[in-house]
Order: sequence, then C-alpha cells, then structure tokens
Amino acid sequence: MKIKILIFILFLLFQGNNVYSNSQVIVAKVENEIKAGVIQYLQRVINIAEEERVDYLVIKLDTPGGLLKATEDIVDLILATEITTIVFVHKEGGWAYSAGTFILMAADYAIVHPRASIGAARPVILSPEGGAIEKMVGAMASWIKSLAETHERNATVAEKFVREDLALTGALAKEKKVIDKTAEDLNNLFLQLNIKEPNVKTIELTFIENFFNFLSHPHLISLFLTIGGLAIIMAIRSGEFEITGIFGVIFLLIGFWGMGIIAFSILGIGLLLLGLVLLLIEMFGEPGFGILGIIGTIVILLGIFTFGAEPFFAPEIFDAVTMIVIGAALSLCIFFVIIGRGMARIIKSKPKTGSESLIGLETEVVKELNPRGYVKINQELWSAKNIDEKLIPKGVKVKIIKVEGNTVFVEE
Repeated sequence: MKIKILIFILFLLFQGNNVYSNSQVIVAKVENEIKAGVIQYLQRVINIAEEERVDYLVIKLDTPGGLLKATEDIVDLILATEITTIVFVHKEGGWAYSAGTFILMAADYAIVHPRASIGAARPVILSPEGGAIEKMVGAMASWIKSLAETHERNATVAEKFVREDLALTGALAKEKKVIDKTAEDLNNLFLQLNIKEPNVKTIELTFIENFFNFLSHPHLISLFLTIGGLAIIMAIRSGEFEITGIFGVIFLLIGFWGMGIIAFSILGIGLLLLGLVLLLIEMFGEPGFGILGIIGTIVILLGIFTFGAEPFFAPEIFDAVTMIVIGAALSLCIFFVIIGRGMARIIKSKPKTGSESLIGLETEVVKELNPRGYVKINQELWSAKNIDEKLIPKGVKVKIIKVEGNTVFVEE
C-alpha cells in the first residue's frame, strides 16, 4: 500500500513538473499606431485562441501610441478573454509608449525586452483650458493604476507613467516591479515562464485587415468624411447620383465606421465644417478659386490634423500618411472648386435656346415703338412693345426684358 502511495506521489510530482509541457501558444503582432484596424485583428486572433482553447496568447508589441477609444477596446478584449495573455515588448530599442503601456498593463503577464522602453503615457490634448487637460490626466492615471493593481504590479510607478510622463527601460521597469519579467526573445520568454516545448502558431494580418488598418488612420477617416460630404452635395446639385452619389455614400460609410471608434475633438469637426462652408461659398458664390477657397483648403487641413489629435496618438507630422493626406486634401479642394466654378457658370449663364435666350439681348428698332412696333433679332422681325409705354424712334438701340409668345418687351 505504501509503495502505491509513493508511486502516486511521484506521478503527481512528475505531472507538476510537466504541467506546462506542449503548451499551445498563439502569437499576434501589433506594430505602429494603435488604431481602429488593430481592434479587428486582435478580435479575430482572440476568437481563434478561444476556439482552439490554447494556453497562451502572446501579443508582440512595438508602438509609439495610438487612439484612446481603440486602446479602451483592446484593453477590454484582453481583460475579457479567459486565455492567459502575455504582452511582450520584444525589440531591443522597441517601445510601448502611451496606449501601448495601457495594453501592457492589462495583460496577465507584462514582459519587456530589458533594452526596450515603456511609459510616457501622459495624454496629448489640444485644449485652451488647463482644467480639461488635468481632468483627462486624472482619469487616465486612475485607469492605469487600476490595471496595475489588478495584476499586483507597482501601481505607484504605473501612475507616474501618466502624471509625470515617466519612461523606463525594461530592466528598470522590472526592478521597480511595474512589469513581471524581462526577456530578449520568445524562447527566453518561454523559459522565464516555464513554458516547455510550446507549440507556437503565429497569426499575421490578412490583406483585408492590413487594408482596413491603413484606412483606419484618423487623418484618412476625416478625409473620407470630407470627400463623402462634398460628393453628396455635388450629387444633389448636379442630380448625378449614379457615380458621385455612390462614391459619396461609400466614403461616408467608411468615415462613420472610423468615427464610431475614434473619440475625435469638437475643434476638429468645427474646422472641417468651416472649411466645407468656405469651399461651398467659393464654389456656388462668385466662381473662381479665390481667397475663400484658399482659406477653406487650409482650414480643412487643420481640421484633418486636429481630428487625429487623440490623447494617445503619436504626434508625427511628416509621416507617409500625413503626406498622402496633404496631397489628397489639396487635390480634392482644387478639384471641387474647379467643378463648382463650372457649375456656377452654368447656373448663372442664361439659356442658350428658346425664347428665354433672347432676354438681355440688345437690338435695334426697325419700326418705331408707340408703344408697339418692330425690332430686328437675328435678321428676323419681331413684334415689340416698350414696357415704359413711350415712343421709341426707329434706329434706337433697345434691350429685351421679357418674352411673351411672339412679342418681346423692351426698354431703351
């Protein structure tokens, strides 16, 4: 009996030493800004992890920051799943700033390369009121503190990431116990967590996810809203809904998709609307690309960049997307102003055919008007009447005011 008990204990110990053997691990990669498209990707990865009942989900993170609403949604996804989550800032010289730090704090295991950097999570807000900024800072500090406390990390240091814009290397963060471990690569990470012989499956972004991730850039979303709004206006004015209207609806739908996820600023919306109003005045007022058109273009550009000024969005001015937005916005505004100029001319121009085309023409009296007589129009005699009921002698120049039937009404 004692031998059986001893064998059973040895069996349990053996099983305990190998409890992590052959663990199923899914790896996801999140690089660059945290924005709307990243949510779709991580949602799919987590669904796969849950369907396959894997043991661990590793998110390899390298980001300068991102959007507040997208960050909230990703944190919610990580907290809600029953899969053990590991966020790994994996690159030497890599980073998980602002939004990335919140995502790191949300994971079951926060692991950072010893020579990577985390923190610098103070919100960036364009506001003339300091109180509004402090209110946001207080809210974000409380949020990151609660995430740290949930996983028994140093909440005081985590709070300093927001309030003092503190940044730490992975080695220092481990020393201050604000993260769990440091690791230089995945193999070292598995060793640190005693995950033996893991079966690793890496899930890459699909072409569609890459495409929508690109479209979800906040500068592009605001540009799509501008394009969609102008296209719908042009469709209504011209009556051509087949092409212009359809494209307008498509761009607006993309913009609304992004707008439902992005917490954009009122200032950005106001600038975009003001720019649109100025362009419309330029287009349908006096035709010509004048001062209002130039100002409208500048205001729209300011609105686009203000629109993307999220609390956690990296303030990179001269990146590739920014250059695309500047070029597209300028081309768009010039295009619509030129089209509007042509439409304004058509709207203001007099009819080219029919009796109404005669209004405004100058002609000559060939038989005195007293008040009726005749005038010559395009080598034809027309019955004419002086609207002033006065005599107008033969040979005097008159202008046609209106046409009724075969009679033109003129004035000297």
